[in-house]
Amino acid sequence: MKRSTAMLALLMAGCGSATPVASLHSPSAGATSPIATATSSPSGSPAVSPTPTDPRLVIADYAKGEVRLARLNAQDTGSAKGLFQQIVGGQVILLNGTSLVALSRSGAVSTLGQVSQLSGSAESVVVNPDLSQWVYMTLGSDDVYHLHLGSPGHDAVLTTNPALTQDQVFRPFGWNSTGVYVTKEPLGLGGAGPFLEYHFPLAKLDLASGQITDVSPVCTAYGIVDDGSMICGDRATWRLEVRRPSGSSNSIQMGADSYGFIRVAVSPDARRVIAGRNGATNPVINYQMVVATLTSSSAVAFGPLDYLPDAWLPDGRLVASHQCVIPEWGGGPCSGSLDGTYFFSVDGSSRTLFFRLANGARVVGVM
Repeated sequence: MKRSTAMLALLMAGCGSATPVASLHSPSAGATSPIATATSSPSGSPAVSPTPTDPRLVIADYAKGEVRLARLNAQDTGSAKGLFQQIVGGQVILLNGTSLVALSRSGAVSTLGQVSQLSGSAESVVVNPDLSQWVYMTLGSDDVYHLHLGSPGHDAVLTTNPALTQDQVFRPFGWNSTGVYVTKEPLGLGGAGPFLEYHFPLAKLDLASGQITDVSPVCTAYGIVDDGSMICGDRATWRLEVRRPSGSSNSIQMGADSYGFIRVAVSPDARRVIAGRNGATNPVINYQMVVATLTSSSAVAFGPLDYLPDAWLPDGRLVASHQCVIPEWGGGPCSGSLDGTYFFSVDGSSRTLFFRLANGARVVGVM
């Protein structure tokens, strides 16, 4: 029997989207919605002013199989069908069937190329910064997940060393000026929980030779930054490690209980990192955001309980979602009436409601 990784669903669960939230409503194209002030926000302003760069929120709607762009006033400015893959080179990359699609911040949609039609569905596409090549994986007729290198009008299977097997996946993770990265993952994983998020050892892929080289010492991948820095995590010790191309590194203590941390995201200026953790005292669980500078030794609480980070805004504010841990998972007191997507001030002291996105939709980035 062929094995299908269902990793997208698992990663969504790990990011918290498996936790039921109230049925919310997404802004529709061309429509605007008033931005209300959250009950505990000291600000009385009824609206959020866009930054000078007029950023676009990237909203992945997994239920509808599309990605939408929205201004900070909740007005949609563009959309495209497909599954969100990444934001790179000023474009949102989506996979729509066998078409690799780019959605620009202006709302223009273009097709970068086609992925293989000879085997199973493609997944985990990473595109180089100039949008000229991409790497992805797909299940072959031999029941092995193969890596492909594509470009406009061309697609080829990469012969890797070590060779791929039926028990391990080399999943494309990122592509920046320092190279192409994959994670080494076992197959057959499952589960559910308020802090379930799978992370695996990072390796570099040489496109010319197919050689896959483990990052050493082992880096359990939580992110790579454009400058080549790697964000490595150790849930057993509750630490993130920042490794820089210069060879310097430092560890950040993210918390101190058994649940670990999720939704790690580095700010656009590569100075701060945000994550979600448990902010309650046993035996109950409530989500809590924590923030740290990339050079600090420990993280501090950011905002009130029951929020998880979604994305950073260019001006240092944060996009975050209110989310309750369900009772079956030991969730503590939490008001589902606050569910929605919010803008948090730079210091986390105030928040303003952006919109109540439909269940299955989430802000996944900013451009």
